Amino acid sequence: MKYDFDKRVDRAHGVGSYSMKWAEGERAAAMYGDKNATGLPEDRIPLFLADMDFECAPELKAALQKVVDHGIWGYSGANEDYGKAVARWEKDRFGIEISPKNVRYYAGCHPAIVDAIKKLTKEGDGVIVPTPTYYYKNDITSVGRHYTTFQMINNEGYYTFDWEKFEALCQDPQNTMAIFQQPHNPTGRCWTVEEIEKIGKICRENNVIMLSDDLHQDLKRKETVVTPFVKVLGNKGIINITGISKTFNAAGLAVANMYTEDEELNEKLGPVAVPFLSPFGIAACIACYTECDAWVDALNEYLDKSIDHVVERLHKEMPKLTVCKPEATYILWLDFTKYGLSSEEINARIGGQAHLALSDGAGMDTPKGTVFRRMCCTSPIAVMDEAIDRLVKAFADVQ
Repeated sequence: MKYDFDKRVDRAHGVGSYSMKWAEGERAAAMYGDKNATGLPEDRIPLFLADMDFECAPELKAALQKVVDHGIWGYSGANEDYGKAVARWEKDRFGIEISPKNVRYYAGCHPAIVDAIKKLTKEGDGVIVPTPTYYYKNDITSVGRHYTTFQMINNEGYYTFDWEKFEALCQDPQNTMAIFQQPHNPTGRCWTVEEIEKIGKICRENNVIMLSDDLHQDLKRKETVVTPFVKVLGNKGIINITGISKTFNAAGLAVANMYTEDEELNEKLGPVAVPFLSPFGIAACIACYTECDAWVDALNEYLDKSIDHVVERLHKEMPKLTVCKPEATYILWLDFTKYGLSSEEINARIGGQAHLALSDGAGMDTPKGTVFRRMCCTSPIAVMDEAIDRLVKAFADVQ
């Protein structure tokens, strides 16, 4: 089947959209570097959010239509098909054997992470997170745990672990959990088997639980192999978070899954929680993980082409900008250090001049992230081209 990822969908004004990414008014004004703005430019291009502007898979849309046709959307909980669908995807795509009965489902990734932290650590414990990183700080501190970070080593945009600092943190008995991402957000790294083995050795020697956020695991370059931690290390001391939000562009359906095959951890987590999921979310997860393989494969082909094109243009037309082609995800981590500009000046050019919205890196990497920005290649290639045109023009006068 042919999928049209070049199609433009009006998410700013389209009936039924409700898009946060394309929001207008005061709550979105700060994204464009003008906190006093009462409105946003009509020609804005938001690339700050891991939210794609591509229509969802037709198989997913058909599954949701069946729920619409049913006509009653009361309190809903997943049936056995849900766990089987998650298990089927993990086995067929990654070679992982999991029991459907061990699949816990949540209304989003963050509730799953918070639940794991609350049940597997105690108040006052430290949770280790390598930086730069996606936003976990509130998940950790909101339940009385310490947000404990170490800086990864940055080699011209290619990030690796500082093993000495990581091991020192793991050796501190106060730190009892570490959160990783496979692949990593925002750097786009995909951890190798050798790196995973080293992480596992250090964590297990120091009784540190490993929580692997794998939400982006399906989005990879054609030359990349994404290897889940459990495939390398086995089940002991590992929890996995997966979900349909990134791969299938379904974040609005609020569905995430957590599983572990470590029986000791399962006992501590208690009975599989049964939160009230939307019937649309339940149907979506089952359809995504049983019917949408071809759509995901086509999406990855399109993202490969888009990311290759964008990175090539940035290397050629903005040589002062440091950016690596991501091994996985659709995220670029842009380093503006060599421009010699302050964070405020960078914001003024990106938002005020170019009318682009990128994620400010400060929240992902304090204090070094102030000159970094996260760009998500989540729009049709023609839109990405327009965004790069504007970015190049906004920084053209900086020698």
